[in-house]
Amino acid sequence: MNNIYITKDKKFGFDKQRSDLPFALDSHLIGCWVDEYDLKGNQTKDFTTEINNQRYRVHLFHSSVGWNVALRLLPSDVMSFEELGVNKEEVLSISNGNGLTLFCGPTGSGKSTIMNTIINSLLLNDELGITVTIEDPIEYLHNEDTIFQREVGTDVDSFKDGMIDALRVNPTTIVIGEIRDSETALEAIRAGLNGHRVFATLHASNVQDAISRLLAFVDERGKELLVQSLQGVMSQHLINITNTKKYCIYETLLVDTQTKNLLNQILSPGSTSTLVQLNHMHFNQKRQLLKEKKKEMLQRKIIEEKLLNCIKN
Repeated sequence: MNNIYITKDKKFGFDKQRSDLPFALDSHLIGCWVDEYDLKGNQTKDFTTEINNQRYRVHLFHSSVGWNVALRLLPSDVMSFEELGVNKEEVLSISNGNGLTLFCGPTGSGKSTIMNTIINSLLLNDELGITVTIEDPIEYLHNEDTIFQREVGTDVDSFKDGMIDALRVNPTTIVIGEIRDSETALEAIRAGLNGHRVFATLHASNVQDAISRLLAFVDERGKELLVQSLQGVMSQHLINITNTKKYCIYETLLVDTQTKNLLNQILSPGSTSTLVQLNHMHFNQKRQLLKEKKKEMLQRKIIEEKLLNCIKN
């Protein structure tokens, strides 16, 4: 049971196959959390907690029926590339150097999951270096002396402040739970330019959309810096085939010299070039687009078309 909801009068799981809860929940749990965080009716709180030896991400919020909680089960172990169904070499090619790598997709698509799989792979290969994460909240626990995990609202006030503090630690790798504002975007770009490896998640449906959304966060000077800073982009969707089986469909783009030249051309005043031309970069790099993977899956009858309506033709 991955999603559990608690309201004033009810406790229920939300699942296509079952609605019973995997454990008993204390009826006073919500009140205890509201008191602990001293919340008012117009406030919300995100945090993690442990119940029955399992960690959950908690969203505490108020509605017309009073205080409510949404719980989402967090994986206890970092998954492997094989378990995720992604090509290890393809994903590492956009993330094992210096610069900013974006991990994109809709909510619940596994952005943090793949990002932490890469972190674990780099750690095992002794390539990760000193690492600072800024998360809201901390999802995966890395019990390593060289990884310093900071939670927004507990260890640091904001993603922007966390980024500024992180640079003082002089880490090899910086991980940003999510880019939500222009200040954080600019700090991430600067860190990538200064020789750090920067990982960040961003809500976007594909690689083009991800770059477009990040460009919207910065001014003209920031756009030039972004092109120089980018190392790679990955966009993914998690398709629920059954209650227990999921399929990850994704696309990646390495922002190499040729791609940077195209992006600079697109951003030039009066240019008629568009981000759609990035599709040609995928072709040059022998990387499949989301729509190409969708077509292949449908032809092989791996999955029904109605489950792939999230991928545009």
